[in-house]
Amino acid sequence: MTVPPPPPSSTASGPPAPAPAVGPYGPLGVGAPHPPLSGLAVASLVLSLLVCLAPLGLILGIVALVRIPGNGKRGKGLAVAGTAVGGAVVALATLLLVVGGARLDAWAEEGGGLFGSRDTKAGTLFDLKAGDCFAAAGGLFSTQEGEDLRMTDPSVEIVPCDGPHQAEAYGTFRLRGDHAISDPATIVAQAYEGCAPLFHDYAPDTWTLPAAEFSFYYPESVSATGGDRTVRCWLGTEAGLPEASLRQDPSAWDAGQLAYLKAMRPSAEAWFSAPEQVDTDLAAATAWAGRMAEGGAESAKLLRAIDGIPARARGPVTALANRLDALSGIHRSASRAPTRAEFEKRWDINGDEDESGEEWEARLALGLPVEDEEGDGEEQQP
Repeated sequence: MTVPPPPPSSTASGPPAPAPAVGPYGPLGVGAPHPPLSGLAVASLVLSLLVCLAPLGLILGIVALVRIPGNGKRGKGLAVAGTAVGGAVVALATLLLVVGGARLDAWAEEGGGLFGSRDTKAGTLFDLKAGDCFAAAGGLFSTQEGEDLRMTDPSVEIVPCDGPHQAEAYGTFRLRGDHAISDPATIVAQAYEGCAPLFHDYAPDTWTLPAAEFSFYYPESVSATGGDRTVRCWLGTEAGLPEASLRQDPSAWDAGQLAYLKAMRPSAEAWFSAPEQVDTDLAAATAWAGRMAEGGAESAKLLRAIDGIPARARGPVTALANRLDALSGIHRSASRAPTRAEFEKRWDINGDEDESGEEWEARLALGLPVEDEEGDGEEQQP
């Protein structure tokens, strides 16, 4: 027979104390040790929330996740959160950079400025200097029939010459004299004469230039005591010029070619000095004919004096000089015409009033570009 255990002592009170709970790191209770918190995990979450430092937060989070299982520290959740947030911020920033860069490239190609370029600068005609390319806010030329080519709105946008542009400034000059000029026609006549030399300084070989209007901006009248006497000269077209500067570098030609271009300059300058009133004003027409006679004769003399050109070019250059001399006589006769009808009769002797054929042959022999013989306007290199 089994003897039962003795009854509990009368001195005990309450139920017996439970056994202490045991956790993975020992007994839980007062005085039990706590594992340290991972500093890398904390830093990972904090840095990931700072957008500019998110990549560093991502890296620290990954490092913390690798180290925590081995060092027994707390903070795995913080490291996971830091890694997730940092990775999301980095991915979003990368996406924005790619998309934004593509949009910027497209905007640059299409043109971000008012006239098709992001590198534009607002200004006026008075700000232009030689070599500036620009587009006119109000259009380059007057739309009123019978008016001259003076722009009425001076507002322009200065744009790079290697992009779309309506016009290109090639020089400025001041009207002659200190006296008052109230007649616009007198100012226009000076403008035509004054812009022509600047044009040939800027682009000596006018043969190769694109079709464009030869124009300028000038004061309508000038007082005797001051006022703006500056004329601003440019080439332009509403359809736009080629996407490159028209300025020419003399070093591109050899000695013979350069001598030829210099010899032809007096004749070319006279041609480009033709006033707008040449078709209606006899005085303007006869004055221009006189300049043509002098310019042609001077060019003929300079052509004959050229040394060092190839033997194959000597004949064509001499033929051109002879033609210019003949034209000089025609133009001189026209400059003395007493009536408009007589002027036209003297100017158009035999219906052949230019030297383009002889000039074409001379340029070809000298190795200068010429227009296509088929007449399609294309240039061809000899």
